[in-house]
Amino acid sequence: MRILLDENLPEGLIEPLRFLGHAVDSVVSLRLKGLDNGRLYREVASGYDLFFTKDREFASRVSALPKPAPVSVILTVIRQQPEPQFVAAFMENFASTDWTAAGSVREWPSSP
Repeated sequence: MRILLDENLPEGLIEPLRFLGHAVDSVVSLRLKGLDNGRLYREVASGYDLFFTKDREFASRVSALPKPAPVSVILTVIRQQPEPQFVAAFMENFASTDWTAAGSVREWPSSP
């Protein structure tokens, strides 16, 4: 899968996701930090399968679009914590999620 991480997610996620065989970029590594959300979604994120963000407003705007891009926007709701713990929680949930049915916008991880 091609994965894009929003600027509000830690760069420490890149290597563990790549280790699993995914192509991973981040808004920061692409030097797009601060880019208007609409432009980011239309011009950049559409080249990816999954776009992870913690920006609830961004996810809400995407879900309201009449024709969303093919990328699945994943609103990450893992609580904020020091990076090593966040990355561990993210990776644990990532491994146990079926990404084949992600949909256009989804809150993740979902509550049991």
